[in-house]
Amino acid sequence: MPRSGFLAAILVACSIAPACGAPLPSPAGVAGGAVIDEGYRREFGVCDRTDTFQGHAVHGCRNDPNAVTMLRRRPDGAIVYVSKLAVDLDGSPFACSANHGSMDQCPTSLMLPDGRGGEVPVDADAVPYVVIPWAGPRDVRGRFTALTGVRTGDFGYVTYHGITVPVIVADTGPFEKLGEGSLALHRALGRELCTARDSDARCTQVVDPMESIDSDVVTVLFPGSARHDLTPKTIAATIRSEVARLRAASGKPAG
Repeated sequence: MPRSGFLAAILVACSIAPACGAPLPSPAGVAGGAVIDEGYRREFGVCDRTDTFQGHAVHGCRNDPNAVTMLRRRPDGAIVYVSKLAVDLDGSPFACSANHGSMDQCPTSLMLPDGRGGEVPVDADAVPYVVIPWAGPRDVRGRFTALTGVRTGDFGYVTYHGITVPVIVADTGPFEKLGEGSLALHRALGRELCTARDSDARCTQVVDPMESIDSDVVTVLFPGSARHDLTPKTIAATIRSEVARLRAASGKPAG
């Protein structure tokens, strides 16, 4: 996984100084708020160096570091974290096809009514969404939600290099990984990762290897903001309108 020279230097320094755990510098303009649980935030850095999280052996942190440099609660209650941004294809036609990768799944944690009594996943290729940590052993399962109050269906926004994208929490992942977003979110941030589409515009091939944005992605989420009237036809517009309303109410208007 490519890293910026600065981040690589920090990781090397931590590898020779096991006590390293202080927050790394965050992107300009990201400050303030109350630290939620610095010990928990530091565990993501431990995982980046050792592939262990709160004593549990895992796989995948060292080759795709979380780079979590901030986890705070703003005065308005919003949760802010700064991290890398991996790619989630779940719910997309590609993930639901026979050509999907070994880690891709058709369902998402947030499912939407299909109007016929069934449910369909949130399409990663059409809807900008983020993923929060959840699955794992009992002592760490759901720890992120317990600390932050953020749950599936909550709204927020992601900012990277001056681009801000409204999002919804539509999926959950393993307890040791923080910083992941849908194919549509990466596209909105300027990264087109689909390399081929069929005659119906469905993605049939993606970039391989699929690489993360390695650091400095700011995610802001509003706990308790979920709505229960979303449908596949309304979700995209609702995300935009709800995030605009939430930002205005918090004194952080879009723009």
